[in-house]
Amino acid sequence: MIRLSCEAFDLARQYLKTQSRSLDRALFEYRFEDAAASRVTEALASFQNPDGGFGLALEPDVRTPSSSALATGIGLSILKEVRQPAHDPMVVNAVEYLRRTFDQERQVWRAVPEDVNDHPHAPWWHDEDGSLARTFDDFLVMPRAQLVALLHHYRELVPADWLDNLTEATVADIETAEDGVFAGGGDALGYALTLAETDAVPQPHTDRILPRLRAQTEPVVCTEPTEWDTYCATPLKVAPSPESPVADLLWEDLQTNLDYVIERQTDQGAWEPTWTWGGAYPEAWEKARREWRGHVTLETLTSLEAYERIDR
Repeated sequence: MIRLSCEAFDLARQYLKTQSRSLDRALFEYRFEDAAASRVTEALASFQNPDGGFGLALEPDVRTPSSSALATGIGLSILKEVRQPAHDPMVVNAVEYLRRTFDQERQVWRAVPEDVNDHPHAPWWHDEDGSLARTFDDFLVMPRAQLVALLHHYRELVPADWLDNLTEATVADIETAEDGVFAGGGDALGYALTLAETDAVPQPHTDRILPRLRAQTEPVVCTEPTEWDTYCATPLKVAPSPESPVADLLWEDLQTNLDYVIERQTDQGAWEPTWTWGGAYPEAWEKARREWRGHVTLETLTSLEAYERIDR
């Protein structure tokens, strides 16, 4: 078993403090140095628009300044992590944005805004005659499952009947989705697992979807180390901490994956994203890549700490 040395951890810390976005730096200090949550919320506030939603490249692969369900899910997840209460204005405004932009007819949120094509973006976020909805399976799982989980955490801000009906629809779609929905990079599986592992979600819903998600885990997860430098569902991506409801299914592969990532730290102390934009928007991609590098470094350290693989 390989461990990240004190020197390697210090190198990563220095990278995050000098090269990452202020948000990732603040999250690192909150997670590892007991810094105040206010530092995180102050950094996060720069990504919240007047309409209450989050945007402004909070998700670096989507460069439109407009708010999106995708980015708002990220923003609310961070607010939940730092224990912002439901009455906090950032939370209230984000939830109101989600309520306003919900597609009542289709019972989903469109992941990214209509103007996504007007700004630099990763190729998979391009929308041509409805291609985005086809790519992301009509948004039935991604980003809906995560947003439903977050709304349960802040359920006092939404009508109970509306949330209960939406949860039932989401759970039913996860139960009946074709296996291919969870394949690929594992993003849909990760979003669905967020719903299954959120304490605020009623247990009967978790009991319905967790067997399906556990059954999908081993077929979806890539266990071949030679493929881990590509965009795929690595064990750590699906189970970033031992508390994951599928970690037990992947335990041996997780240990190999942890060894692998420790050995992939760069000389600068960072970890690189495993994807590119395939030559699209080269200048914007370089900026996005720098942002992702800091975020990937933060999440890698967080997982290594969760699995007790850091000497410090």
